[in-house]
Amino acid sequence: MAKEQAWNPDLEKEFKETIHTYFNEKINNELNSKNALKVGDNLGQLLKNSEEDIVKIITPRAVKKWASPETLPLWEEFLKNEQMILELREIGKSIANSMRPLAGNNFAIWVTKVLNKAFENEKLPISASTTGDAKKALNKAIDEFSKSNKSFKPDIDIVVVKSENIEVIAIISAKTTLAERVMQTISWNNYLQTLPKDIQKIKLFLVTAWETFDKESANKERVQQLDGVYVCDTNVVEYGNIKKFSKIIEDIKELL
Repeated sequence: MAKEQAWNPDLEKEFKETIHTYFNEKINNELNSKNALKVGDNLGQLLKNSEEDIVKIITPRAVKKWASPETLPLWEEFLKNEQMILELREIGKSIANSMRPLAGNNFAIWVTKVLNKAFENEKLPISASTTGDAKKALNKAIDEFSKSNKSFKPDIDIVVVKSENIEVIAIISAKTTLAERVMQTISWNNYLQTLPKDIQKIKLFLVTAWETFDKESANKERVQQLDGVYVCDTNVVEYGNIKKFSKIIEDIKELL
């Protein structure tokens, strides 16, 4: 929780003005000394070169917003050491970069375990898996048709398979968040429709952890192209094929 006693709207306004001034001065200095288009060619590098300065500006804000009253004096002492501020950024990036794939991979495993338990409870002759021969065979079949278009890599996190003949009836793409990744699944869905009919008939479902679709957004309409979108959050705003995760079972039953 934010610690309002250490951070307030006036400090937030001051912070935003400081950030605005920094970026404004940075670009103006470049434009005053170099050709504008040359500056444009190097905007990426200019942003990269600004990172250390920005870290020194935003870290005190983060500390004052989130540190508890008990630890704030320790953090304020820490902020006097610029090297440690820069190192904190790298430590934070390392933690975030490690958390992301761990969360994503284990989310798919959790979804698989939940589905298999539900299949077992309802005595359905199907199973879900993140690995195995059925998934390998499907990947191989798709790869054969994808040799001329390497941009379409299979987005298969989970396969739902009939127990009697190991036939894949559904592909599930499991995403903890849809930020910038939903188009990957939609493009993949569109690509599936160009493949042979035995692959085209496989349904493509999307399961997401945190996107509740509670606001009007492009994603809300985009995902209507998929066969089903299931949200692992009771606050989901159901709309079209966007549903609570628990409804996935009824939709899978229709494939049997």
